[in-house]
Amino acid sequence: LVASALPLRVASFALQGPESGKVQLLIHADVGTDYSASKVVSVGYVITDRDGRLVDNRAADMRLLPVMTGVPSALQYTAGASLPPGEYTLKLAAVEGDRVGTVEHVIHAALPSAGGLTLSELMVGGPIDVGELLTPTIGYQVTFGTVHGYVEAYGPKQDDVTMEYEVAASADAPALVNVDVPPRQAGDARMIFSRTIPIHQIPPGKYILRAILSSAGRSVATLTRAFEIAAPKVLLTSADGLGDTSTDAELYLPVDDKTMTPIFAADAAVDDETIAPFRTRVSATIKPAFDQGVSMLAGGEYTKAEAAFKKAIEPEGDATAPLAFLAASFAAGGHDREAASAWQTALVDGSDFSQIYHWLGEALLRNHDFGEARAIYEEAVGKWPADPRFTKPLAMLYGTFGRGREAVRTLERYLDEKRDDREACYYAVQWYYTVHAGGAVVHNRAEDLKRAKEYADEYARARGPQLALVKQWVDYLENEKR
Repeated sequence: LVASALPLRVASFALQGPESGKVQLLIHADVGTDYSASKVVSVGYVITDRDGRLVDNRAADMRLLPVMTGVPSALQYTAGASLPPGEYTLKLAAVEGDRVGTVEHVIHAALPSAGGLTLSELMVGGPIDVGELLTPTIGYQVTFGTVHGYVEAYGPKQDDVTMEYEVAASADAPALVNVDVPPRQAGDARMIFSRTIPIHQIPPGKYILRAILSSAGRSVATLTRAFEIAAPKVLLTSADGLGDTSTDAELYLPVDDKTMTPIFAADAAVDDETIAPFRTRVSATIKPAFDQGVSMLAGGEYTKAEAAFKKAIEPEGDATAPLAFLAASFAAGGHDREAASAWQTALVDGSDFSQIYHWLGEALLRNHDFGEARAIYEEAVGKWPADPRFTKPLAMLYGTFGRGREAVRTLERYLDEKRDDREACYYAVQWYYTVHAGGAVVHNRAEDLKRAKEYADEYARARGPQLALVKQWVDYLENEKR
């Protein structure tokens, strides 16, 4: 008779143990739910073979711990057994206070073989620590934003063996996240494939971890294990300002590293189209020096270009153009702090040049001077509201500074002009998901879902590589609780 007053979830994992002819079993049970502190629990189990004969049993009172003290989770119970290969039945019972739970679990004590190697079963859990973990983490529910996969392989060392882990919504669904897993040699005949995978961007729900073993570039085995990404127990973000006000609670968003670390385009700086507006501010007296500087900049002779542009600066004249291109020479040579300073000076008389704002903003981003960069981009957007050179980085900066809803609205303005930016569409959908997962909305639920679907469709048309993950975010928005 199965008792369910105390919920139990059991899993078993087969490994190669020290006893020849036997399989080492790791038995793990999640006992109860929502325990924030340790509890004394009476736990016992029996293992019987297919003929009903008892092959192992254990019973004890023990203090079980949650995954992390203070964070509600099931209590964690782990035991081991060494059995001959075969089919077995585990019956486990636990008593905590006046609550009793029992569960039955079928054990398949066998190790799969592939590619000349024998494999353990795939072990999955949600580690508290990240980094290189050389022992398995066991647990069905993942709470801390990282899932840990662990497989052992036994046999002679093979240099052409590779492993890849994938997180998917189901066994045959496309991968949401995939990572290569380098082998770690643990003796002459044992390899460990252990990898932690960040899953902050994946919505709560049930998922599969796939471990794909390949030999000589050909897949030879796939192991799978189910796990669940837990919903946050407590919202960490205030839900204030859910209406149409512009007040943002602190809501930080993932940002595009490429946008936040732009490369200075020296070739574009000397295009005729770029230079033309500046030439109207170059007087006849400084034109030879200015033209010489442009020629040197185009030829990659940045030090000589700097000297020429400095020569073109007249203390009593309009120095906007030579200062702007002196700064461009600094930036081309990798001196972004000097470049930012020169562009700041060029803005004194050149605040009507959008190009200077563009160059200066990017230099400040490269210098990680995000506060100054935000101020420059806000000023630029005030002058040129629809210019995509300013709206996209400003959106990323708002996301960095915790102004999540304002970040999404600014990215929407960018996408109104640049709907073909595949990566921006990706971030837009992710940001709607992140805002809603944090307990807020951008406009309202219906409007946010409508826009997210539109951007997801654009991403699909552009054959975005993370389409499965984008669809997962849209599914979350469609099915979130009202």
